[in-house]
Amino acid sequence: MNAVVLFSVLFALACGQVSSFCIPTEYMMYVDRRECAYCLTINTTICAGYCMTRDINGKLFLPKYALSQDVCTYRDFTYRTVQIPGCPHHVAPYFSYPVALSCKCGKCNTDYSDCTHEAVKTNYCTKPQTFYLGGFSG
Repeated sequence: MNAVVLFSVLFALACGQVSSFCIPTEYMMYVDRRECAYCLTINTTICAGYCMTRDINGKLFLPKYALSQDVCTYRDFTYRTVQIPGCPHHVAPYFSYPVALSCKCGKCNTDYSDCTHEAVKTNYCTKPQTFYLGGFSG
């Protein structure tokens, strides 16, 4: 392998490690309320991807805030509100959810992000599905 090709491959690998792949990603969520007749399927965007992190040696000697690692999280987002069909009159049929407009690598903010290590596997419907076709923003 000649030196130029080898250098190009090494340079590309180094740049790939430095760059972040934290971007808005299409996501399908299911809103299933026990009191309502239907499960609502919503296509939205969430922040997902890779953020550069390091394992810090000497963890015992550092304060806890110094050990936080960056995660792929929202930079800009908006909330949308939808109405779940088939809800009785005594149940509020509205559901609000965030839509990622742009993402960043940063500390996880529990005010608007789920910062758990393992996601709960409940993204499915238990009732007949209906698709969100538009509505209003909240």
